[in-house]
Amino acid sequence: MENQSNEAPVAAAAAAEVSSTTQPVEPTKRSLRVQTWKKIQEGKVGIGFNGIFNRIPAFVDADKAAALLTQEEEFKKAQHIKVTIDRALHDFKEQSLLADKSVYLPSTRDSSALCLKVEVPADATDEQKKESLRVQDIQKFRSEIGLDSKLKLDMVVIGSVVVSRDGYRIGRGNGFADLDIGLLIELGAITPETAIVTIVHDVQVVDTLPVNLFQKYDSPVDIIVTPTEVIRVSKRLPRPNGVFWELLSERRLKILPVLQQLKEQLEKSGKTITLKEEDTDVEQHQNSRRRRGPLRRRFQRGNPGRTTSQTDNEQQGENAQKRAPRRKGRFVNRRRRTNKSEGDQSGVEVGAKSEDRKFNEAGTGERRPKRKNRPPRDFCVKLSNLTRDIRVKDLKTELRKRECNPLAITWKGHFGKCFLHFGNRNGGPSTQEDVDKVLKSLNDLSLTITTGGGESAPAAGAEEPPAENANAPVQTKTINLNVELLKFGAKKNEGSASNAGEEGGDNNPNANANLSPVNGATAAGWRGQRCFSCRVCGHHHSIV
Repeated sequence: MENQSNEAPVAAAAAAEVSSTTQPVEPTKRSLRVQTWKKIQEGKVGIGFNGIFNRIPAFVDADKAAALLTQEEEFKKAQHIKVTIDRALHDFKEQSLLADKSVYLPSTRDSSALCLKVEVPADATDEQKKESLRVQDIQKFRSEIGLDSKLKLDMVVIGSVVVSRDGYRIGRGNGFADLDIGLLIELGAITPETAIVTIVHDVQVVDTLPVNLFQKYDSPVDIIVTPTEVIRVSKRLPRPNGVFWELLSERRLKILPVLQQLKEQLEKSGKTITLKEEDTDVEQHQNSRRRRGPLRRRFQRGNPGRTTSQTDNEQQGENAQKRAPRRKGRFVNRRRRTNKSEGDQSGVEVGAKSEDRKFNEAGTGERRPKRKNRPPRDFCVKLSNLTRDIRVKDLKTELRKRECNPLAITWKGHFGKCFLHFGNRNGGPSTQEDVDKVLKSLNDLSLTITTGGGESAPAAGAEEPPAENANAPVQTKTINLNVELLKFGAKKNEGSASNAGEEGGDNNPNANANLSPVNGATAAGWRGQRCFSCRVCGHHHSIV
């Protein structure tokens, strides 16, 4: 009872879904189920968190209903009783074992047995008999009953969602209960003398149900037991005469191996069996994945966890309303965008693919195609002597002050260097004047940064802070950067220079043709300071 308040959101979602999509003018099995589930919730007679909708509901006073059934003459005469695994029937299973009845349960999905018999020792106590019904003891207290067992059942007890006083029954909607009864009738386990009983709450009982909703495979009931009364159907309704193979698909036989085994036996005996060609048993497709939490179904679009029976599909037909298509781009790619302080207005971008990852204005979530008119990168400037204190935003700020706008920046600050890529934005190749303009703007390039005390050691080549300021809480220092020019087109134009470089090594003048000192250094002055791999010949040259 204390869990009823937690079911309100789930019930509201299910009711809204039904009223908007599956509530026609004429009643259907689905609409009658939902009406009954709402009555159980509003009457606060259900049990369990999220245990009412889309299932055989467990209800209060189920033990009283079970006690009433045990007092009936049919139960006293019965010896072999089969009970489904619905939670509402658990009290009846316990009382049947305490009354020394042979209780049979449905077999597991991967089993080819007809049913499972609950085996308890003859001298078992009442508590041991109750423990035998626990799921974790299924291997210890169960024995399989095969198709050739010649079992004869005296009573079959099933759960229901809605039941009428004249014997019509509506279950959860999967169709497994009706199929199980049809299988037992096919094998002769259910005879005309077998009583089919259902245990429900009083709110689940109605006077009549539309007869046109029921098909030849629907199983009626003979006795209806509630916590307050026992209802006997005055005129027994016709039962299914077996399994209707033409209504079953190949996939359903794979789900229930016992059906596949029975089909093979009947075909060996000479009977021709034809299955349904088109698979319309959609309930397994929609509920193939288990929910990870009790409220997960609330957030699924279209409530895919709801099971749909074959009868529901036939009744809705072409009148069923189509659901709206799923919106695209509902969740955008929340990539971090640079602010104004990081140079978003300077035309500088970190990485060449940042523009490609922006979403279009329509919100469809599709990436824009790559720009075909991107200016080619003619030359590159390498900045070295970067320390770990320097951030890319510090460099961008200094570049904006110097009116130097590269096409892109490749930041490798953890290696103490970065690359500035340049090209003619008009589409043509860059001239020597463009190169000189860039080099002039980068002349005597230095960055002034403010750091706190106790910082990490600077990278190789960085200036060491003075010893007297090492423990200062805040310090400002200026770092001079080394600038080197790299021309991309030189490798194509200087194809022979590579071979010459291999022979001459550092003595080959062409090897350094693409490496230019900028900060006033001469060719002799910037050799022997630092090893750098030339992009033209592949050799290592000593440069700043």
